[in-house]
Amino acid sequence: MSLANDYFLLYHGITFEQNLDVEPIDAIISDETFTIFALIISATRKNFDKYLPLTSFKTLCQQLKVKSPSNLNELNHLQHNIIETILQNKTKQNISIIHSSFEYLKTENIINSENFNKLISLFDYKELDIIEEDTASLHEEIDEENRSSFKDLKTTLEDIIEDLKADISNQEILNEIESCKNYLNNQKFSIGITGVMNAGKSTMLNALMGREILGSAVVPETANLTIVKHNITDTAKVYYWNTQEWDRIKKSAEQLESMREFVNETNRIFGENLKNYIRPTSRFDEIDIKDLSSYTSAEASGKKCNLVKYVELGSKLDFLSDGIEIVDTPGLDDPVIQREEITKEYISACDMMLHLMNVSQSATLKDVEFIIDAVLYQNISKLLIVITRADTVTKEQLDEVIKYTKTSIEKQLRAQNKDSQLDYILKTIKFIPISGRMALLHRTGREQEALDAGFTLEDTGILEIEKYLTETLFGSNSQKGELVIQSSKTQLQRIIEKQNSFYNYELKLLSKSKDELEKELEEFNKKKAVNTRIFQAMSEDINYYKNDAKSYIDSLETFLQSELIDLQTVIKQRVVSDVRYSFEKTKKRPENSRIKVIVETAIKDGIIDVIRDYRYKFIKKSQTIGEQCEQKYHDMGFTIGHKNDNFDARGFFQDDFKSGFLTSNNEVLVSLITEAVSKSKESKINELDREIEEAIKSQFTSIEEDIKTKAKKVSTLLIESFFTTLNAPLKTFEQKLKSDEETLQNQINSFEETDKNRAQISIDIHKNIKKLENISTTIKGLY
Repeated sequence: MSLANDYFLLYHGITFEQNLDVEPIDAIISDETFTIFALIISATRKNFDKYLPLTSFKTLCQQLKVKSPSNLNELNHLQHNIIETILQNKTKQNISIIHSSFEYLKTENIINSENFNKLISLFDYKELDIIEEDTASLHEEIDEENRSSFKDLKTTLEDIIEDLKADISNQEILNEIESCKNYLNNQKFSIGITGVMNAGKSTMLNALMGREILGSAVVPETANLTIVKHNITDTAKVYYWNTQEWDRIKKSAEQLESMREFVNETNRIFGENLKNYIRPTSRFDEIDIKDLSSYTSAEASGKKCNLVKYVELGSKLDFLSDGIEIVDTPGLDDPVIQREEITKEYISACDMMLHLMNVSQSATLKDVEFIIDAVLYQNISKLLIVITRADTVTKEQLDEVIKYTKTSIEKQLRAQNKDSQLDYILKTIKFIPISGRMALLHRTGREQEALDAGFTLEDTGILEIEKYLTETLFGSNSQKGELVIQSSKTQLQRIIEKQNSFYNYELKLLSKSKDELEKELEEFNKKKAVNTRIFQAMSEDINYYKNDAKSYIDSLETFLQSELIDLQTVIKQRVVSDVRYSFEKTKKRPENSRIKVIVETAIKDGIIDVIRDYRYKFIKKSQTIGEQCEQKYHDMGFTIGHKNDNFDARGFFQDDFKSGFLTSNNEVLVSLITEAVSKSKESKINELDREIEEAIKSQFTSIEEDIKTKAKKVSTLLIESFFTTLNAPLKTFEQKLKSDEETLQNQINSFEETDKNRAQISIDIHKNIKKLENISTTIKGLY
């Protein structure tokens, strides 16, 4: 609603928006022009007939180069255009002239005090956003400089939320505002730290946090996944394997020698006491953070690290105070393959990943495989490769390591027939060398030792990493930050629309007599029963669609099972075909490394294809439901989204089903298949076919259950969110009717008191409406 419309509503008692063409006054703008403007817009429907016949009034209209109005409608049209012209020329000087003119008209008794207050309220400096020019320029510079910062946008939205709360009394609206505030403040930004053992992960993290909170030593220190979160006090919790997880570990040990040694060692050390730790539901212990190493270090006596699945640490470090969580992973070459699965589970949900490589070890095959897997299969969109111990080599040697890593990635991609993805991967990753030890010395009060070694803090590389993290998580390219801000803006705009609707209804009632109010209440109550039936019918329809969607999710589980059975056949056929081809061309069996690539690639690509088809079916069903709901809402006069938008279910599920499904470790299956291939003979391919089929079937059960469980969990959560959105228009209208009824009843009950203060109440409501409009404009301008 423009200021012009505000003027008509407030000053002329019109309770609907005028449908008038806006034609700014074609006159030379001067001080005298604004004095004339003030006089013409002061005329009301109660006194306009005294203005129009006056020769002086007609002369003033001629000076503006407009036709002198002959009736109230023509006067309103002229006043409307005058106010639009004022808005286009709203300088501090011009508005000051308007104010002075109103003062003069009041002094000469041409307008009374009530009308004077109304007119002044329409042309308030602050509400018109009129500030000193130099101050305005300063604000523009500040906005331009920080406009893309997530932290600044978040602070602005928090201030807006507090402003909204100050003038709103409706409890349901206040609850929605608080919900938006909680959403904004409870966002977490996760950083995943990966690398092989002895890559220097703990040293770098300690340097980032400015405290030696994680163990670091020459020997592999962190044997478990560690999650570090912000907390007002230092805390530590250790979580142990549950019975089902331990059974999987024991089953893996039947095929893998390294796992067998791990299980045997654990059984030997703990014996009967093992059952006190390994329980059906994961046990956890709260421990003193000083004792952490005895639970996480591979070198600690007692080997409790064997039983620990992951560790949660709480710390009051400033680095974590902006909602940052760090996931420090065990080495990728950890013999316990279930730890790699847990690592992938967490990494797939991280906002960015730091992969560390020891400069002296260069890019191992495990490093390269993990980098490719993270970018192509785990949906990691930002990957920083940190070359550690950079102080031990020259710059030329560092460049060689980076070049070798890129070459290794290309070679591995070519082996997987995915070399076309090389440019995409190299655009996704960034390299930064670091001396973690020197950075740690600077950050823990031993900077002189680092300086003596020739390293300033800038030389260590830690500041460059911190800058990269800040830009990625909170800068203009932060995907999650943008999502959070846009979602919060949308929530706040809807809240403002609701509150504005309440205010406008108050204004409508304010212009009515008591008899008219009571008649409106009577009509309202007649419609109430009809609306109740409509709401009930719509609610029942939505519940029906929701149950239908849940049943469809159950049917999709059957689809998944069928597709995963077909995938098993595909894996077997690819291996057998390659073995047959190798025998025909070279008279030899294919290398184990080739078989591993075939199996791993077939599983990953196959699962991605299955989930893509699952997602397509899920969205197609949701689209059908959404269109049906939209049609029913349309029949009731509601819209689900924006008025001119067609319903699109894809908008609800843009980034879902894209990660978290490729976390299983397939080493046992690869081992079984490569063993079978290594014993195969050209004359007995059919036996190899059967043996591989049995191996895949025995190992695919856990993969199948994992995929089905995750798909159902994601789908169920999405359906809940989806139907909350579909149900929102109904809830909003119900809320409006309830509020309108309360407002109407209050207006009747307090009519006499309201009647005495009608002008001031009207001014206050319009000020609140203007304030909401200004807030809405501010929100729209946030980027």
